[in-house]
Amino acid sequence: MVILSAIGRFFKKIWDWIKQTAWIQPLLIVGIIFGVIFSIPAIVNAVKNGKSEQATYNAYFNRFKLSLDNEAKSEADDFTTKLYDAMTGDSKEFTKSYGKECGEKFFVAFVSKDKKCEGCNGAKEAFSIFEDKFNKTSYFKSKVDRKEEFKLVTIFTDDENKDTDSSKNVTAFSAYLARHQNFFEKAGSDVADTPYCNSSHVDSKTLDSFIDADETNFYAPTILLVELGEKATQNHHDQGVTELMFGVDGTDKNAKADTLLDCWNHTGDFSDNPDID
Repeated sequence: MVILSAIGRFFKKIWDWIKQTAWIQPLLIVGIIFGVIFSIPAIVNAVKNGKSEQATYNAYFNRFKLSLDNEAKSEADDFTTKLYDAMTGDSKEFTKSYGKECGEKFFVAFVSKDKKCEGCNGAKEAFSIFEDKFNKTSYFKSKVDRKEEFKLVTIFTDDENKDTDSSKNVTAFSAYLARHQNFFEKAGSDVADTPYCNSSHVDSKTLDSFIDADETNFYAPTILLVELGEKATQNHHDQGVTELMFGVDGTDKNAKADTLLDCWNHTGDFSDNPDID
């Protein structure tokens, strides 16, 4: 308390001196004004750089984005509804709407716009390398069906919906989850017994949150591999979501791209016999 009182008296003396010394006040005012003026360019540049970094960060996933705007009629809603129908036996509408865009085998990634999402950033790098190598690198070519093409669909968990009633404290993503709980329940249940989910790679509580479509504990990035038609039966799977990951494992971006390759092929940690693949 003694020290604080001494500090307080010191600053009070300075303030009293400033008030009593009239000619100092204009100088202080001018100094403050110039300080603000000279700091404006730095502030503007910082804002521009931040926006530029954010745009670069989101640019890759934005290429494959399905919007949540327009509530139940959104792109993401239409896709999920038709995908669920395809998973439960009626693939006509999905094939009609997304057959060319997705084919019979593709990834779906639930990601965040937030640059602080380290897992999303790692997944972005992994997908970018995976896509680049998929049809260009002999190492990848030798491990995939030459007829297959890289396909990815992204849905942003923090996407905005201008029609969402903010007074109800409901986000666009939480409303989307509520409308499609049947999809998440089936998808999560279908992969619960896969080798990857049965290992230490998938946390059971995080998987339960996915199955429950629980926005509070929904993990980003959540990555699904979907196989329909012959692609599913060839791999002895039912049509639908055949693999699930929360983030992409790997020591660096190339190792993470290899994890995506294993996921795509059901090899490595995604196989019943990982040492053989």
